[in-house]
Amino acid sequence: MENQELTVLILQRMTQQFHEADYDCALRLGLDWDEIRALEALTLLDFQVLTTLSPHFIRIEVQIDHAQLNLALRRVDDYKRSQEIQHRLLVHGAPRHLMSRLYGWIPQQYRSQRCILRLDEEFPNGGRPPNPSLTEEESILAHWDRLADLDLPERYLETALAAKVSVRQVCRALSLREERDREALEATASVRLRSAASGSRSLSLPWPDGRSG
Repeated sequence: MENQELTVLILQRMTQQFHEADYDCALRLGLDWDEIRALEALTLLDFQVLTTLSPHFIRIEVQIDHAQLNLALRRVDDYKRSQEIQHRLLVHGAPRHLMSRLYGWIPQQYRSQRCILRLDEEFPNGGRPPNPSLTEEESILAHWDRLADLDLPERYLETALAAKVSVRQVCRALSLREERDREALEATASVRLRSAASGSRSLSLPWPDGRSG
């Protein structure tokens, strides 16, 4: 955009704010009240003439906030890296529920992204994969524990690559371990309850002389 177009836009925006009784922009630009009143009094023809002269009295200076620029560049890099990891997760078989958990994807988004990457033939709806073999599961869990310092999306991806399985199989192995841990916890709780109940009954056994304990 040429300098004159920019100055015209600034002038138009400023006069529009005058009609809304908003003078903050004009005052920040350094206009005094006499100049503001003069601008408010312009007819449409006067304003059109003034816009042709705007480059002479409106100077546009560009300043770079380097701290904010570097922050913005880092955000761009983070976005690009996130997009790359998302695509790699899909390519390596990430199921729908995982992408929903990691990135908040809805089912339609999952299907459309797989279609874009031409991955819609295998498990198009995020179906449940077969259980990994015992050897695969042991490898998956070992790599998963080893990669605990990674961000969660990268941890899933790198675990799958290291164990040479799909991301679906990683999810399945973790799910199986959670099921076993939950069952073990429930079994332990059940044993403790039975033990406590048994102990309570033993305390109430009668004494030889007929007194209850």
